[in-house]
Amino acid sequence: MPTPILYDCDPGHDDAIALVMAHRSSAIDLLGVTTTCGNAEVEKTTSNAIRILDFIGASHVPVAQGCVRPLARPLILGTADGPSGLEGSPYLPMPRRTALKQHAVDFLAEKLEEAPEPMIVVATGPLCNIGLLVLKRPDVLPKIKELIWMGGVFYRKSEIITPTEFNAFCDPEALKIVLDSQIPLTMVGLDVTMQVLIEAPQYEELAGIDTPLGRLVMDWLKFYEKLHRNSMGVGGAMHDPLALALVIDPSLVRTRPAHIGVDLNATYAFGATVADFWQERGEADNARIAYEVDADRFFALMFDLLR
Repeated sequence: MPTPILYDCDPGHDDAIALVMAHRSSAIDLLGVTTTCGNAEVEKTTSNAIRILDFIGASHVPVAQGCVRPLARPLILGTADGPSGLEGSPYLPMPRRTALKQHAVDFLAEKLEEAPEPMIVVATGPLCNIGLLVLKRPDVLPKIKELIWMGGVFYRKSEIITPTEFNAFCDPEALKIVLDSQIPLTMVGLDVTMQVLIEAPQYEELAGIDTPLGRLVMDWLKFYEKLHRNSMGVGGAMHDPLALALVIDPSLVRTRPAHIGVDLNATYAFGATVADFWQERGEADNARIAYEVDADRFFALMFDLLR
């Protein structure tokens, strides 16, 4: 039986590929998409989500727009995806429908409340919506079987300030609220996502998918690569597709439990996620961290779904 999920995102080129995978996988039943600010303003990420879903034949999937800014600070936008959040796709049609009038947090609460069993929520942007859900509807939190979040970094050099990943940096207060909520949380951060990079072999594989979708994904990746190539000397990382892929095959990564804190005060380490693996602070584990990935199996899965 397919696994029902709710997907909270801020499309975003890599979010876009994750949406394609979620729709195309027979292992997933995509019940709804909620949008937040992050890669672009929320009005743009909402438009992008609808455009992607309609293009791939998923116009039946409802989209609910969420938070316009982080919970406790001004919005700082990501830079990898361009002003629209989805540059490099000029022939992707503009949306022919609008988002639900219902706010994303209310939509998430309603779907969780209606679910016969606890279900998985995948989040691949800042945790504004999920943090607000914790504050507004704590009664539905037991219906979250697992929150799979693309965010954080623990061992590897980051893409913002050395110890900080963007989704955590954008809304660290929301992250702290979620960490303190007792929601079962799996963090898929830069430790593993920077190991699934689109380089020459992956471009060659994608070039063989000569379909409208294959060509669109190629355009997305060529634009998305620019920041990574110019600043870090590597191809685009499949951050969000890897997080989504764990619904299909959790064995793609290895995880370890830890108590996670987030730095809300420092200057150079603001938004950093800090793991206490050895329980030196005497606090209970509140997340599992992905630390190792089978990149070859991930790419095989991703390309099978894109075909």
